[in-house]
Amino acid sequence: MYKRYPSVQSMSAFIHAARSGSFSSAARKLDLTHSAISQQIRALEEFIGQPLFVREGGGSNLTDAGQLFASVLSDGLAQIDRALSSVKNRSVAQRLTLDVDSELAQSWLNPRLPQLLDGLPDYEVTILSMPRSDRSTFERVDLSLRYGYGDWDDCEMTQICGDRVMAVASPALLERHGLQLPLSPAQILELPLLGYTRRSWIPWLDAAGMPAVEPAARVVFDNAANLIAAAEAGVGAGLVRGLLAADALRSGRLVALNEAQIAAHYNLYAVWPHGQAERVAPVVEVIKQLAMHTQR
Repeated sequence: MYKRYPSVQSMSAFIHAARSGSFSSAARKLDLTHSAISQQIRALEEFIGQPLFVREGGGSNLTDAGQLFASVLSDGLAQIDRALSSVKNRSVAQRLTLDVDSELAQSWLNPRLPQLLDGLPDYEVTILSMPRSDRSTFERVDLSLRYGYGDWDDCEMTQICGDRVMAVASPALLERHGLQLPLSPAQILELPLLGYTRRSWIPWLDAAGMPAVEPAARVVFDNAANLIAAAEAGVGAGLVRGLLAADALRSGRLVALNEAQIAAHYNLYAVWPHGQAERVAPVVEVIKQLAMHTQR
């Protein structure tokens, strides 16, 4: 239901008169006439339905209702001032809610947040990591970065980049086992292996010319970022995406064990609600550039 409020001017006149104890003083403060102040306060009293001042002789004293109203109204007018100051004569950033796959955030995006924000100077960004199974996320955020096959039919999308899967391990693990690069596939299978709930070793073994039999894993992860961290710690050798492991490989915390690689068919996509392509296009372009630079 629509509510009618008294004017801000009448409430401001009342506060100044209440603080000074004088209509004349309030008039001088607000650069108004005594008559104008009186009219503003009279209109306010008519709205409230009871007097706010007792006018005695040449002075005006607050009634009980006036004292209560003044004590509460001061905070309200201060909030109005803050609200006006927050938007007056300044540009307001566009708000962007970005849903990022948790593995991507941990291994790749978080270290690149400065570059992402530099590329989006006019945006105020909120970053979420929603469950993969929550398909309704696509409708509740501006843009999602999700791994998949690109078969979502209830939204619009574009592939951010292709990727490749390779076997990696830490230099410390190789040193402990007295091994030097490159390793043969058979040598890799002799190492402690790291498993991932969404990836089999069989396609990589097939590309490497080995029997297509799933090897036993020393430990299995449901999060690729945790698998990468375990590989860096020397727990074992694992299969990783080039994009997610790029920083660890570039710094030497991980090394590719040989040249055998396979294309990743489960790739990274930017996904957004229907009809929002123009709004998210600048964001998608920045993310694509970051991915391209990573893979160089």
